[in-house]
Amino acid sequence: MYLGFPSPGALLVDRENPEETQARSLGRPVKSSKQYLHQVIAEYEALDRELPCIRKFPMPPAAQPLCLCMETLPEEDLTHVEVLEALEAEFPGAMESGRVSSIRFENMNVICGTAGRRDRWLIMVTDFQTRSRLLRSGLRLRGNLHPLVRHDELLLSDYRLHLRRALVRRRMLEALGAEPTEED
Repeated sequence: MYLGFPSPGALLVDRENPEETQARSLGRPVKSSKQYLHQVIAEYEALDRELPCIRKFPMPPAAQPLCLCMETLPEEDLTHVEVLEALEAEFPGAMESGRVSSIRFENMNVICGTAGRRDRWLIMVTDFQTRSRLLRSGLRLRGNLHPLVRHDELLLSDYRLHLRRALVRRRMLEALGAEPTEED
């Protein structure tokens, strides 16, 4: 046997293994399927360590430009009455005058099924002037100043994390040869 061109009638064999063929068909780089799988799993685990509790969304959140949010530690254990009193200190008769239409509490630890997340108080105002004033002033509760932020900004940030996690999960499932589920 000698090196060079194969002899006439020799069988040519593709030395690429089935994993590499599958990787090519999925449009992945062909480092090796094992290397790619390790990379995807490492990316998923890093995302889990970085952000262990990511809110899930069945669809993109709807815009609520007049909704403000105040995040608080769960240990603060605030009540609706305290939040209303803080609003009244900023806007006397806030609810009666119609400047504030609702105050809602969101326990993010229950929503995300985890612990350690900050609670959210959602304050719905009726006009942009009130919104701007509250964004500038914040609310003072129990002697502490709590800034208010636009709820849309927080939701958009949560939604982006959800999309990032879904993409990494989908890539991991594809690398494992499984079909993505409806959740993805």
